[in-house]
Amino acid sequence: MRLAKTFYCALAACALLAGSASASDYSHECRSADGLYEMNDEELHASDNNQTAIPYETISDKILSQRNGYCLSHDRRFEFESKTYVRRVRIRVEGEPVEVELLCQLASDGLPAAYNCDKEVVTLDTTSQNGGGNPAGSTSSSAIWLHNGSLMRLEATGYARVFSYEKPRPGMRKAGARPGDVVFEGERQSDTYTGTAYIFSRDCGRHGYPVAGKVTNGDRAVVLDGQAPVLDDNCKIKSYRHDRLRFEYVRR
Repeated sequence: MRLAKTFYCALAACALLAGSASASDYSHECRSADGLYEMNDEELHASDNNQTAIPYETISDKILSQRNGYCLSHDRRFEFESKTYVRRVRIRVEGEPVEVELLCQLASDGLPAAYNCDKEVVTLDTTSQNGGGNPAGSTSSSAIWLHNGSLMRLEATGYARVFSYEKPRPGMRKAGARPGDVVFEGERQSDTYTGTAYIFSRDCGRHGYPVAGKVTNGDRAVVLDGQAPVLDDNCKIKSYRHDRLRFEYVRR
């Protein structure tokens, strides 16, 4: 299987592979969920300014999924890797330290374009473990869940998952949430959810941020964690706070 050069980085990863030929397909990209920052090959920029690199300190890298292996072709071995992870970095904005979370994806495929993969050997795969993930192409389903007093609708199509408001509680309606507004969009792999969650503000609209978490309680609860942006009076991000979202199954 050849790796495509298409990635989602809000969110849509970190080491180069040593292969017997130079990689014919390689990409390493990150993006903050709010779209303000992008990283290419370890260099951080503001999304509206790709000319000036922003100094940063890496605080942590959390791997969400990874797939390693190699192809045998022409009696030679060509290694490949794909990885999705969340990187937290510290930068300075107007002299003040600010932490930013980036959703990153890396893909490296050393098989030359003119070669076919005669035999693929997977040495590590955390993206397709048994135990709960719906197979791609499965029938779509919909169910009602509860989240902080609001009724939610979960739409599941293959691996894709979307939580949206079915009936927002009064406080969320005052904040600008309406039926159909998306609170989480991402995917499920095994018992793990990863993707983008959204906060709502009447004055500042909707802002996204990366989240990840687990399915618990026999598939009747989903708990997600992330760093939600805190906005100032001008709707600019001034800091981040830990946020936990819990969804509990109600009915189909």
